[in-house]
Amino acid sequence: MKNFSHFLSTTFAGLSLLSAPLIANEYSTKGTYFTGSIGGSQVGDIDVENVNSDIEFDAGLGLDLGVGYDFGKTRIEGNWVRGQSDGTSWLGFDIETDTTIDSLMASVYYDFREDKLWSPFIGASIGSSTVDIDGDSASGLSYGIGYGLSYKTSEAVEVFFKGETTIVPELTFDTVNNGTITITNGNYTNGTIGLRVRF
Repeated sequence: MKNFSHFLSTTFAGLSLLSAPLIANEYSTKGTYFTGSIGGSQVGDIDVENVNSDIEFDAGLGLDLGVGYDFGKTRIEGNWVRGQSDGTSWLGFDIETDTTIDSLMASVYYDFREDKLWSPFIGASIGSSTVDIDGDSASGLSYGIGYGLSYKTSEAVEVFFKGETTIVPELTFDTVNNGTITITNGNYTNGTIGLRVRF
């Protein structure tokens, strides 16, 4: 019996040592991946130079598509991000007009993994945004911050919840009679749920 007990303890110890690399590999995340998410978007109030009334926006659809590379705890991504609103209020008038903000962003993220299935993350982005309000559009430099929580469902797939705020410091829209309207401190925030799928 003593020999049998020694055999069992030795066997379990050996299995534990063999399973350790398998457990570590379960959380392996390195490689190229595709990412996509969908949810809600809120365009922030926009200041208009020399006008006392801000432009206000209804909530709308938020989208995010991109490709990235995961180094383990650090990720880089290239994304197309869209914020959208179905209605606008300005100078006391409600306008049923479609507003979209399309951003092309380069991002760097850090994942607080520590070999866990759940992983909070945070990152910063820089790129260019095009704002289209009822057919009038303007483009400018933009930057932002992203944050969220991901869950690893398999070796190749992670589900995530993400918040992302993008800021467009200044935009100038051309108007009739060679006039212009300059918008400052434009921003929008997307709250989405999505997937990261490794190739």
